[in-house]
Amino acid sequence: MILSKTKLSLYSRLSSRKQREKLGLFIAEGEKCVSDTHKFFTVEAIIVLEKDALRFENLYQHPIFTVTESEMRALSQFQSLPSIIAVYKLPAPLQCENEDFSKGLTLMLDAVQDPGNLGTILRIASWFGVSRVVLGTGCADPFNPKAIQSSMGAIGMIRIYQCDLLPIINSNPDIPVCGTLLDGTDIYTTPLSLPAFVVMGNEGNGLSNELRQTVNQPLLIPCFASGPHAESLNVAAATAITVSEFMRRHPQEPIS
Repeated sequence: MILSKTKLSLYSRLSSRKQREKLGLFIAEGEKCVSDTHKFFTVEAIIVLEKDALRFENLYQHPIFTVTESEMRALSQFQSLPSIIAVYKLPAPLQCENEDFSKGLTLMLDAVQDPGNLGTILRIASWFGVSRVVLGTGCADPFNPKAIQSSMGAIGMIRIYQCDLLPIINSNPDIPVCGTLLDGTDIYTTPLSLPAFVVMGNEGNGLSNELRQTVNQPLLIPCFASGPHAESLNVAAATAITVSEFMRRHPQEPIS
């Protein structure tokens, strides 16, 4: 079936977070991304380049809509033109009030603004068995196409909450709050227990002052370089190291 001009116009608006939330839809681009995500979400439409229609017609149990290359460019957010795009319905937001934070590790993100970083962190969480991530105020939209692609399917494998971090922390005073800070103690020698909140900060500014004040277990990822070295770690890299060390200490205990 040929995608109608009305649907093309509608779906081309999904690059905007405001429009995604208004329409209740989001997109995943590319063969790998669609393959990784289609089983987790309700499919609105599968859209393919007309020249590739035969290749995809039996892969998905959904009607296939075809578009020209110029129409696909109107839908895509990437320089490299995808051969396939899936349009999904946005899942209902999860409510923080319904979550039990007293077990395992809760990964919290404070204003992580780059969707590529966010998607990578979701992928890291999935790899290390962290199934609960809370996105605080100022975070990128996890349903941004770049976040979807970077997550490599993890977007559908973990529970993602979008709410203020401080009320959760204040409501669970017995749970340690860990954050990576320059004045922290060496993560490789400091005792790490569960449950715990691990709070990772903004790419440029780190943790906000309010959240920094809640950190009662500051951690330092030490630099082992003896000569000139990079000033800091990317937030996704720092998250991977931190979560990995928790998992190394508690290999038999569910992280969340």
